[in-house]
Amino acid sequence: MLWGVLVTVLLTVVTTVVLSKVGPMDQPRERGLSQWATATSGGLGVIAGVMTGLMVFVSVVLPPPGPGLTVWLLLGACVVGFLGALDDVFDIPPLPKLAVQIMAALAFSIFVARVEVLPVGPGIDLAVGPVLGAIGTALWIIVVINAYNFMDGSDGLAVGVQSIGLFTLALVNPDRPILAFALLAASIANLVFLPYNHPGKRIFQGDSGALFSSFLIAGSSVLLSTGPSPRATLYLGAFVAAPFLVDVLITLLRRAVARKRLFEPHREHLYQRWATAGDRPAGALAWRVWGLTAACSALGYTVNRFAPDWSLLALLVLIAALSAGWYGLSKQIDAAEAGAA
Repeated sequence: MLWGVLVTVLLTVVTTVVLSKVGPMDQPRERGLSQWATATSGGLGVIAGVMTGLMVFVSVVLPPPGPGLTVWLLLGACVVGFLGALDDVFDIPPLPKLAVQIMAALAFSIFVARVEVLPVGPGIDLAVGPVLGAIGTALWIIVVINAYNFMDGSDGLAVGVQSIGLFTLALVNPDRPILAFALLAASIANLVFLPYNHPGKRIFQGDSGALFSSFLIAGSSVLLSTGPSPRATLYLGAFVAAPFLVDVLITLLRRAVARKRLFEPHREHLYQRWATAGDRPAGALAWRVWGLTAACSALGYTVNRFAPDWSLLALLVLIAALSAGWYGLSKQIDAAEAGAA
């Protein structure tokens, strides 16, 4: 494992440094907080590190494993990751991007893994069947990868959250070494990339990094909850992504009620409003969200290990608490903005 980790770190650093010098440039945009052009597509460094490190790790595992489901998970992550890299350069319209994401998510849910039974409570399971299971699993993946992508608008914010989520999922998977190492390598690669993105803003991860890592989070949470020996409920993935999911879904709901275009670039996410209302640095924002994500992930891990039958109830309580906090902070920002006007 050590050699695989070392290769992951080395390739991530080398590729990131090269891209920071010669990679595509991201211009200031409406939904971001950056005010000057910055190198982007740094997520390709994460992809290079993870894939190369995994090949080294697999080469020393005896006997050599078959391709397994992890290969297809990584393939889907690479597809959306490279789609993101193309978008970083060519600014692909939303509908074609969404179409590719839907195809990748459906292919995963049909041919790799899907959730056909949802645990509701102790001794209560809801069977949804293969068709609804495939559709629901694909929808879960699409929602998660877009939530992370929407929230990737401040230095270090999404990269740190991705590292925490991937590490949490890797912890619950000791009997699937290939999947566990892939998640651990992705967590380490994000952590290694972080200093190049925060502080200093030398390079963004771009859509390539956000889509690659978030597909791993969404897809691995499905793999961990299915198969002959599931290690987690699907809800663990929702725990690690909860702060992002709540912000994105409530923001989109508010925009829908206001009859605004849902996919139009904007700066209405709570994290954007909090940062701009007080002219706060990116570090102040990132550390707070990292801490919140770590707490949600720790809660999810604990519930999954000691009281898995209560995962849905615990998740609903967490979502209610995060939503209450979201609205409370939003009201404070509204009042501050009204006073400044």
